[in-house]
Amino acid sequence: MAKSKSQKDQDLQELTDKIKSSKSVVFSEYRGTTVKDIDTFRNTLRKENVFSKVYKVTLVKKALEANGIDASSVDYKTPVIISISNDEETTPARVIKNLSKEIKTIGVLSGVVDAKLIDKAGVLVLADLPSKQELLGQVVGTINAPISGFVNVLAGNVRSIINVLNAIAQKA
Repeated sequence: MAKSKSQKDQDLQELTDKIKSSKSVVFSEYRGTTVKDIDTFRNTLRKENVFSKVYKVTLVKKALEANGIDASSVDYKTPVIISISNDEETTPARVIKNLSKEIKTIGVLSGVVDAKLIDKAGVLVLADLPSKQELLGQVVGTINAPISGFVNVLAGNVRSIINVLNAIAQKA
C-alpha cells in the first residue's frame, strides 16, 4: 500500500532529525538478503545501540540536503538500509563490515561523518579504527608508560641494595 503525503513527510522529518543528531551514518545495500539475515543484521545493530531502517533513495537525498550535506553523489539504484549511531562514529561501520563477512548480500555503499559524505573506502577505513573506549585505553597506557618506567628504575635500586645486603648476610 502506498504511503500518504503526511506519512512521507513524517518519515522525512524523522530521518532528517536522526541524521542531524547522529555521529555517523552508514548506507548499506541489501538486495537478495533473506528475512532471517535482515533480522540478524538489525538485531546485531540494535545491540550496539545503532538505529537502522530501510528508506527510499529519494527520501535519503532530501534528508541529507535538509542537513546541508551534498547528496549529488548519492545515486543508488536500490533501496538502502540506513544505520545511524548517536554514540560513536565507528560502531555502524565496524558492525556492518563484520556482518558483511557472514551475510554476503549486505555491503557498504557510503556514509556520513561530521556532516560530510564519505565513500565506501572511507567507511571501511572508519570500520578498522578502534572504538572510542579502546582509544582512551591506549591514551591512558601511553600516559602511564613513563611513570611505570620511572617506578621500575627506582625499584631496581632498592632491589640492588637488598641483594647486596642478602649476600653480606649469607657470608657472615
